[in-house]
Amino acid sequence: MANLTVPAPVESEKSTWIHDRSQRPKAPALSRLFLAKRWAGFALGLVISVGLTAMLFSLRDSWHNHREWLVTVIPVLVIAGVGLGHLAMRGKFSALAVPIGFFFLALLFTILDLVADHDGGTSMTARDTYSILGGIALGFAAVSTVIALLWTELRDPTKAPTPEL
Repeated sequence: MANLTVPAPVESEKSTWIHDRSQRPKAPALSRLFLAKRWAGFALGLVISVGLTAMLFSLRDSWHNHREWLVTVIPVLVIAGVGLGHLAMRGKFSALAVPIGFFFLALLFTILDLVADHDGGTSMTARDTYSILGGIALGFAAVSTVIALLWTELRDPTKAPTPEL
């Protein structure tokens, strides 16, 4: 029986085996392939998030007066990138139709902005237009991805894997 008169309760009768770590069962061995499959959606999402952040900085860099408030969009882009990777690994491509369209537009405007930035004959108005349209498309892409993620998870939530006994 526990001795409750001491500052920390101690069960002297069980102390030899209950706290012995060698008596605990070993955790099941997980293969690298299993771990890669488990974390593939998250890893893909992080790679996409880095790409989206690079796209954002590329669009922002084309303006002469840097609008630093665009940097506050990065958390939304990271959530959107991880959500995009998660939904892609779940195979929910129908939910990603609209976000992928906006991402394609953002990528198109980013490429046009980069080409116009390196071309000496392109006016500043055209470059600003490409970067503004790219930023707007990127914002719509991020918000629509978050909405698609929420909609999919509310209708068909991700199931936990079956426990191994």
